Amino acid sequence: MTRRWLALLVVCSLALPLTGFALSGEPKAEFDEFIRTLREEKRVDRIGYLVEVQIPPSKANESKIFAYAGKYCYSSPAGYLTHVNYSRLERMRKAALKTRIIDKKRLDDAGEAWYLVWVEDEAQDELLRSKFEPLFSDRHTRVIRIRPEDEAFLGDNLLRYSLIEETLLPLKSLGRLPKAPRIELDPRIQELIKLITKDDMKATVQALEDCYSRQVRAAGNAQAVRWLAEQFQKMPNLEVATPTFPYSSQPLSNIVAIQKGVTDPDTVIVVCGHMDSTVGWGGGTGKAPGADDNGSGAAGVLHVASVASRLSLPYTVMYCGMNAEEVGLVGSKAVAKQLAATQGLKIKAVLNMDMISDRDDNQVAVIGNTASNWLIDVFKDTAKLYTGLESKCLYDSDIWYSDHSSFWNIGVPAILTIEGYPEMSAHYHKVTDLVANLDPNLMERVTRSNLATLLMLNPISSR
Repeated sequence: MTRRWLALLVVCSLALPLTGFALSGEPKAEFDEFIRTLREEKRVDRIGYLVEVQIPPSKANESKIFAYAGKYCYSSPAGYLTHVNYSRLERMRKAALKTRIIDKKRLDDAGEAWYLVWVEDEAQDELLRSKFEPLFSDRHTRVIRIRPEDEAFLGDNLLRYSLIEETLLPLKSLGRLPKAPRIELDPRIQELIKLITKDDMKATVQALEDCYSRQVRAAGNAQAVRWLAEQFQKMPNLEVATPTFPYSSQPLSNIVAIQKGVTDPDTVIVVCGHMDSTVGWGGGTGKAPGADDNGSGAAGVLHVASVASRLSLPYTVMYCGMNAEEVGLVGSKAVAKQLAATQGLKIKAVLNMDMISDRDDNQVAVIGNTASNWLIDVFKDTAKLYTGLESKCLYDSDIWYSDHSSFWNIGVPAILTIEGYPEMSAHYHKVTDLVANLDPNLMERVTRSNLATLLMLNPISSR
């Protein structure tokens, strides 16, 4: 191949999808030369690859994924799904990690994006396939590549989805998992959890419901952000901010309140719940009261902070009201990305509350991935000891459609507490999701259990 043709090929590659090369197996000599030319012109890492790393999920293999890829977006019995550039792909190959390239695209191409989509049953799968051909399928999860304007199809048809984050995180090695604490009754915690009451929590959820709609394009979304920030600002020992992140053509804000640890401030525990709401899926502006989903979880974060912020705790706690969860976990991805990029921080655990007040059967589902199984057990034993709440434990889970999974993707143990999975509330994503239809007893017990779990992980200092 002459240099003239090579030059033409390089120019064309910047304008057209790279569909002409078979990248599985040994590259041909022409492709090797093509890659060398791109590297010389410093353009090789403009290409992103959606890759399945075919190693079985385990703690050791997850550490390899973070060492070589920096993150992953999904794990299955067959391996890990991740997004890398060419340099990282080469590193994995040199380390003899078996990889399967699923798709490739230019990193600076905003015309199309990869999405994870959850299909609940065969009917939803057929609906998705009527419009898009999945690039990847495993159990309930599909991966598609679509234009941003096609996202409306997912929302209009009540399909849960998440944009696959294409930003490349710093390469790192995953540290050892935290040692689970011994669960013992502490009279101080017994008294502290009583400060969380269902009446106070109902009032908080009512204030969020009164925003009319907290959908991402509704005026009530910004109103709720301001109101939640004001409530955190009334508490002692908190630094409160509303950092913005991009969504579509508009900036949105999370609410982040930081309680600095007194002895080890570089170790962080995150307590979170999303504060946006929706009717159906997507970002409309009609009424979306969202009392259970997720006024209840946002209230849980606020009321855990109202008690814990008064205490002297060894580790830093970040209380986060996540935005834009309903349109692809966008706010929590922004927080996770920032934490992953911050040198020196050790994220010990994440406690995520989402829909915790639909019905009182004295049971909550607790969901975690392989790296989070120990954290499920901490919550289960703590909740039983302090509140009598029973836990339906879903270990090694692939349920990614809430904010906890944004932290799984950066290697952090994270659990979701959610009412009665897989049974959904009769008012889920409807205008009838009102405070009047909540069960405040369950909301109180789940929130108290999360506070007790936080204090098991972050013991009250004697200072």
